[in-house]
Amino acid sequence: MSTRGHFLLSIAALVIVQVVTSVPASGQGGGAAAGQAGRGRAGGAALPAGPIPRTPDGKPDLTGRWNGSGGVLHNTVILEEHPGGFGVQAGKTLIVDPPDGIIPYRPWALAERNRRRDDANGYEDQVGHCEFYEIGRLASFAHDIIYSGGNVIINHTQHITRVIDMNRREHLPQGIRLWLGDPIGRWEGDTLVVDTTNLNGKGRMALGGDFYSADAHLVERFTMVNANTYDWTLTTTDPKVFARPWTMTSAVPMTRERQGGESFDTEDTCHEGNVDLVHLKNVYDQAHGNGGAVKWPPEDVQGPGPGQTR
Repeated sequence: MSTRGHFLLSIAALVIVQVVTSVPASGQGGGAAAGQAGRGRAGGAALPAGPIPRTPDGKPDLTGRWNGSGGVLHNTVILEEHPGGFGVQAGKTLIVDPPDGIIPYRPWALAERNRRRDDANGYEDQVGHCEFYEIGRLASFAHDIIYSGGNVIINHTQHITRVIDMNRREHLPQGIRLWLGDPIGRWEGDTLVVDTTNLNGKGRMALGGDFYSADAHLVERFTMVNANTYDWTLTTTDPKVFARPWTMTSAVPMTRERQGGESFDTEDTCHEGNVDLVHLKNVYDQAHGNGGAVKWPPEDVQGPGPGQTR
């Protein structure tokens, strides 16, 4: 990628970070993938370990607020290992399988991923338009987990809520396609396993363009380690896009947060202050010959002109 590419991708990263609540940057430690030395939460006093809390039926109780970002957003731009730059935090790979930490794209899919990563195409990223996040991308931000009606409910940033059905065993008909798919949960010992299909293929796993198709099969594993920590992995199987299944994890183990912290977006603030998106649109239009660059601010921000009324 060119120097210009790094710069504009960094600007795009800043735009995307602006549309969600910032996680306090308490240090850049951590960020290593599961199983690698040094994997641990950066900054802040951790809550005591303690025994795994359990529900009346003996299953682990994941109720609470959790965060696996490590205090900074290392991998909202690139999931694999990458250096730091203007507006981009350096980060070690989140890919734990294959062992080399590289997503095993098929050649055509790698070319498409790289096209999406090109500086001129940053405007295509859906998060900047306040559309849905992809499941793995949500792992970079704090979330609440509650149990209700025998199901597991995960409330993510921007009020994106997933209801994990713990009772069904068959997925919805294939004609039904959703941003976050159809999640069905089950317990394997002390591990909550969430099986997801029926995706619409529109989500991106990071600003850098990582993706899978609507035919992807996702399996998440939530394994509680102690009272205030759980390990999370996401295994993606999609023969159309990848040469083999692969698995990612969070930047650090998911750690319970004290209620009332500043890391969770309690308001739907995506559009507030999202001014720089217009610059990405201008770059995109110029690169693709669309012409007619967008002017800022538009009338609905400027207010009515002389003699005009709303």
